[in-house]
Amino acid sequence: MGLFDKLKKKQSVFIHDDKYDGFYAELNDVKFVCEKIEENYERLAEELSNAYESRLSGIVNFLLPDINEMFGVSDIDIIKKALGKPQIDLDRSVIVYCEQTLDDVHIISVEFGGLFTDFYYASIDG
Repeated sequence: MGLFDKLKKKQSVFIHDDKYDGFYAELNDVKFVCEKIEENYERLAEELSNAYESRLSGIVNFLLPDINEMFGVSDIDIIKKALGKPQIDLDRSVIVYCEQTLDDVHIISVEFGGLFTDFYYASIDG
């Protein structure tokens, strides 16, 4: 590795979005958003994207009572497929499902901690 290679700034996985005046990245089919890139966000996004698939059942179990009440669906596999691509707000530690297919009106969100090990609040807005 030469001197210039050491001095090159590593390119961020985040891209600035002029329309929303924020940043986004997509890793392992998970979208990440933030207002500004904090020091640990690239590492955190990578860890969360790697953990998402294996933690999806826990996320669905936390959402299950609200989803069952709102949509009348209790089959975990159906819910997993219906949630669609997650968008994770790194500033607020919230997963948002804007593309869910349980209906065409509501947005489902859940506040989390850790690598999807703790869940605090769920919301279905529409």
